[in-house]
Amino acid sequence: MANLPVPVLTAPTPGTFDSSAWWNTNVYTLLTYGLNEPAFLGTQTIAQSTANNVWSTLTIDTEQVDTYGGHSTTTNSSKYVAQVDGWYIVCGVVSISANASGQRGARIHVNGTVVQGSTGLIATVTSGSVTGVATPVRAVFLTTGDSVELGSFQSSGNPLATAVAAGGDLASALYVGWCHT
Repeated sequence: MANLPVPVLTAPTPGTFDSSAWWNTNVYTLLTYGLNEPAFLGTQTIAQSTANNVWSTLTIDTEQVDTYGGHSTTTNSSKYVAQVDGWYIVCGVVSISANASGQRGARIHVNGTVVQGSTGLIATVTSGSVTGVATPVRAVFLTTGDSVELGSFQSSGNPLATAVAAGGDLASALYVGWCHT
């Protein structure tokens, strides 16, 4: 039941409460949509090189959930494209391979523009461990066709690869979920 339109309720009038048309519009359609809202969760399972001291978008090559088909693992795989207008909850995490210097960051982009207040930053990395940086959870309004991407930053002095672990929690990920109109 993917790609359902956002329900538009009708105002009740005398005699319509028990009609099948009123029931389908105001109860069935609303419940069906509410149980099948747009949701996307994708992760990165193939490491990607990230340049030093430059914000870049990450490819998302694996989908755990994509209820409305807004993401492709082969074409523009860094983007989730909204299929329905509305407010969405968006967040992500960037995992960078072990290195003991510089900063690490993650942020959300909508249509290539940074979402204000969406940046997570670790000021100075001092350990040689894999570093994961999460964005704050943000609510953003998307219209059909708007794209969401996960931005990554590192300033180690050299290019670094993103960290991936098959089946593990060390992977960059992007979540986009519709919440209301």
